[in-house]
Amino acid sequence: MSQALHTASTGINAGQSQINVVANNVANINTTAYKSANMTFETLYSRNLSYGSAATKEGGGTNPKQIGLGVKVGGITRNFTSGEYVSTGRDMDTMISGNGFYVVQDADGKQYFTRDGVFSTDSDGNVVTQSGMKVVATRTPYSNASSNLTVKIPKTLSAVVKGDPDIGTKKISQLNNASITTGNVIANVTGTDAQGATVTKEVTLTVPAGDPTIQEICDSFNNAIKAAGITGGANFTAADGAISRTGTMDFPDDERTTSNFLGQTGLSSKTTSAALNQTVTLNEMVNYNSSDSLSLKSTTIDENGIVVATYDNGSILTQYVDNTSTIQWKFTTNQGVVISGADVAANSVSIQNSNFVLELATMVNQEGLISQNNNLWEWGPDVGEIYYGMAGEMSFGSIETGGYEGSNVDIASELSNMISAQRMIQMNSRVFSTASSVMETLSYLGQ
Repeated sequence: MSQALHTASTGINAGQSQINVVANNVANINTTAYKSANMTFETLYSRNLSYGSAATKEGGGTNPKQIGLGVKVGGITRNFTSGEYVSTGRDMDTMISGNGFYVVQDADGKQYFTRDGVFSTDSDGNVVTQSGMKVVATRTPYSNASSNLTVKIPKTLSAVVKGDPDIGTKKISQLNNASITTGNVIANVTGTDAQGATVTKEVTLTVPAGDPTIQEICDSFNNAIKAAGITGGANFTAADGAISRTGTMDFPDDERTTSNFLGQTGLSSKTTSAALNQTVTLNEMVNYNSSDSLSLKSTTIDENGIVVATYDNGSILTQYVDNTSTIQWKFTTNQGVVISGADVAANSVSIQNSNFVLELATMVNQEGLISQNNNLWEWGPDVGEIYYGMAGEMSFGSIETGGYEGSNVDIASELSNMISAQRMIQMNSRVFSTASSVMETLSYLGQ
């Protein structure tokens, strides 16, 4: 009889455990990005009355006789399917559509994972979670190691646009605001011939093949003018971040002009015959200092998890991925001038020690993660390899903005599980009452 009581008690305990799981699911029905849990059970067979026997010539075999000792919790699994998108209209609310977790870290630098994309900025410009965890930024679009950078947006900055003094060494492939093709430019150049007379001659200016530097282009143009026997006329120089042209030149419409040099640099395709000095800045660089000239106005996050910071004068600071899969800075002035790549220089520590691209993480076995408070998960021994990167790359999902991921709890399933657990407890309780009646009867017969 004691065996029956023990067996029934395992059923009651198992049913209570299931109710605990259901209760937690129901309590988190509105929790951001909550992942519901489900309990499974296993039988306990521990007593064999006989192991059975094989058939013989004299008779058939017998099956084993076993009495189980109840039930135990087999496992508690997490349902990592995405919850529904909950629209809020906030630019800093995000949802991962597909695979991946955001990476966040506490004040001690310990990293956690979360699907909770309700972000904001603190007084220092850090992008943080609802509980104040700093959001980690990635260094590269894909890596097997996490970054030690966090997303920090400068609240104030000063932008001084100036020419790159080394513009002559820049190759045409390195220019931010020009995409120059090689070929020829037909020009009518006015100058002095060998006899000192003023002449105008047609000269073919050649942008060398390959990927020439700005200085090489200027040298090619000047050599062509010199070869035409013209002196004291037009001249091209590259200095102080600009290409400069002096002298008198006319660029007629001519189908023989095969390079887009004029249009890409801003040097007019047609001018008057009068003397003209013209300077066009091809490449620019931005320096940041501690001045409060520009104040942060708004912050948004795009589908790749890239932060876009807009300042009060309309200028924009963000990042992009170039054709070498390198994350680069990008600054757009309020006049629409784009400065990018290595030409965005920063003196501010808040810039140097930050990236604007939210880091995502995927792992071999996400069910191996250990749940923590505040919608967080931490590494578990059965997680396996973890991969890091940015949204939209490799196996990472994309980012939806203006809302967050809701809980994936299914009310109908939870009610069904609750009823099942209740019946389990009730039926096993009946075993206790039945066993009690049997014990009373046996006690009466024994008198």
